[in-house]
Amino acid sequence: MKIKTYTPGLTQPRSDKPPLSSVWRSAFSLGSSARVRRASASGFTLVETLVATLIAGIMLPTLFTGLASAFSTVQATRENLRATQIIVQRMEAVRLASYKTLQDPGVYPTNSTEYYCPSGQTSGKGTAYTIQYNWASGPSSLPPSYRTNMLLVTVTASWNSGNVQRTRSMQSYVARYGIQHYVSGN
Repeated sequence: MKIKTYTPGLTQPRSDKPPLSSVWRSAFSLGSSARVRRASASGFTLVETLVATLIAGIMLPTLFTGLASAFSTVQATRENLRATQIIVQRMEAVRLASYKTLQDPGVYPTNSTEYYCPSGQTSGKGTAYTIQYNWASGPSSLPPSYRTNMLLVTVTASWNSGNVQRTRSMQSYVARYGIQHYVSGN
């Protein structure tokens, strides 16, 4: 005779027979442990190792090349921005200067050099920007009386970025009786 007992908290009554899962475990324990032992001792195959090495051999140089390219792009952008700042600073000075002063090489030299060091040191190290300032009379399409009262001012910044020569330039027309006349009084 079989006695079934009920334990509170369990949803099904228990019997005196061992659970089916333990029977299956005991019946197949030899085969499964042998399989487990073989799988854990084998490790990776030679083909898997070669494929992983090949993938790493392709990905790591690509990663380093991408990082180097990103840093050089940031450096070139920083240098370009600094050149633009120098040119805008010079053009603002031109905008507020008197007409006579713009043609004076003592006030506006044709060539000058400015340095930019990202760490903020003023030791003269860093990128050297060669600044050129040129002016010419107004365009020939204007009437002669107006052409003599107008200048075309060009400010150019040149610098070496690695092995590449880079140049940025900005131009503006300046009239004898333009805003400079009101600012400087000349």
